[in-house]
Amino acid sequence: MTAAAGTDRIASVQMLRFLAAFAVLVGHVEIFTYHLGRFRGVELWRPALVGKGAFGVDLFFAISGFVMIVSSQRLYGAQRARGAFVARRLMRIVPLYWLALAFTVAWGWRFGPAADAPTVASAFAFVPHASTIANGRIVPPLEVGWTLNYEMLFYALFAVCLASDAAATARRIGLVLGALVALGMATALPQPLAFWTDPVMIEFLGGIGIALLYRAGLRLAMPLRVAMLGLGALLVLAPFSGPQGALMQGGWSRALTWGAAGWLVLAATVLGPLRLPRADRWNLAGDLSYALYLVHMPLLMVAQFLWRHLAIPYGPAWATVFAASTIGASLIAAVIAHRLIERPILARASKRRDRL
Repeated sequence: MTAAAGTDRIASVQMLRFLAAFAVLVGHVEIFTYHLGRFRGVELWRPALVGKGAFGVDLFFAISGFVMIVSSQRLYGAQRARGAFVARRLMRIVPLYWLALAFTVAWGWRFGPAADAPTVASAFAFVPHASTIANGRIVPPLEVGWTLNYEMLFYALFAVCLASDAAATARRIGLVLGALVALGMATALPQPLAFWTDPVMIEFLGGIGIALLYRAGLRLAMPLRVAMLGLGALLVLAPFSGPQGALMQGGWSRALTWGAAGWLVLAATVLGPLRLPRADRWNLAGDLSYALYLVHMPLLMVAQFLWRHLAIPYGPAWATVFAASTIGASLIAAVIAHRLIERPILARASKRRDRL
């Protein structure tokens, strides 16, 4: 693989990361915008397409599987590889999430709804727990954290399954994840085991498989890749696709439609040349994706609270203002969080690893 090809691959994955986070942001902005209208007695039109933004989560899961295989090259067969992998993942995920979660919990304790101690403790420990402030759904106070409960389990299993090469690692984790999902299908399990054995876990496996194909040198013709993107779009937009039911986040319906769509989009993007204009900007956007994913819901929560209590006018035009301004503010907040919090933490962690 040439340096240019490697740069293109990184930029394309970074592009997908940002677009996935942005899709989730837009979907949540629509929800907050709509319910703010209901609070004010204004019934707004809800575009069905925007609600599909939750697909960004499934694309994230596929990307995680891909990135873990590709980025762990130096760890295969290395001494203390598992400890190094876990330390890197913890520094990448935990500090910014804990800060955003702590703000959300403190806000709820002051302005409501207030989460109880078990809900808060479970959230900080990445343990799925039925929320007392979300109608019993298995979500932490910072609701996007439900996906991190899957991610952290995947990282833990990946560390345990690390082997001497990528293929052996993939076989091990494939067997483990397959067994977990099969167990969940075979018997009714209590929480949090029911959460951790949901079929959505197989979405990581698709990304792992695509990574192995990429490492093996498979490259697809452009017409086939375009067809894959088209099929992925159909799976996302189909009325039967995605999570079924107001309280469901995963399930086979989601895994076999949005999960498969995530695999198709990822494969179409990385299994062939994709020259992006201003790759450096896409790399920066990808770097912002995690911060954007975490900060937008606390910001929406505060914005909705202020709009409610400051008697700001509301209607279709003002709803557009609310949506546009919160999207812009979320992007700005993500830049600030990444540059002032996330990047310095990762830089210190990198220096510490280099000294070891």
